[in-house]
Amino acid sequence: MRIGRVLFLQGASSAGKSTLATALQRNLDEYWWALEADDITRMQPTGERTGWWEPTPEERSHPSWNDDLRLSHWLSGYFGCLATIARTGSNVIAVGGWLQTSWLRELAATLEGIDSLCVGVFCPLDELERREIARGDRRPGYARSHYDIVHTHTPYDVHVDTALQTTDESVASIKMALASPPELPFFAHIRVNAASDGGYVSPHLRSQRRF
Repeated sequence: MRIGRVLFLQGASSAGKSTLATALQRNLDEYWWALEADDITRMQPTGERTGWWEPTPEERSHPSWNDDLRLSHWLSGYFGCLATIARTGSNVIAVGGWLQTSWLRELAATLEGIDSLCVGVFCPLDELERREIARGDRRPGYARSHYDIVHTHTPYDVHVDTALQTTDESVASIKMALASPPELPFFAHIRVNAASDGGYVSPHLRSQRRF
């Protein structure tokens, strides 16, 4: 079976990742699914809980409750969904803003063996905050909380600035990167770095410690 490709859009909240994902689906030559991190988040139960990782009534009083563990399970589930879609023959556009090196390393490990590109989606902070207010579905300050840390793992395979470029221009840049990917793409770079400092070690990368 042909393995699909993964195109990952990485950026702060309100940077325009979802808009860009829709435009890519309309303009790329092949068929692409789109699976956003928020799609998985919306699978959580609603009701009295207002936070993403708040415990159920049964968990709340239990000494084993750990919100970091639930977040870890959620991330692993999302990453696994992306890999499964690709490995069963479909292309998928992923949308998120990963803020910790450990998250990116897990994602890179999960995507090993899959042709994957990472797009840095940039936008100035003042424009992010303007969009955040306009959309009305994000708490104030959410974009600012991401701004200084979401792009600390560059260089990306390609980057776009949604305040300076039109959506069509951004799509054109990404299409060029898909047609001519770098020799060592972003996620392969993450795996090599992890291997070099004692993190995740892939058997395919033990002879490629170039960074």
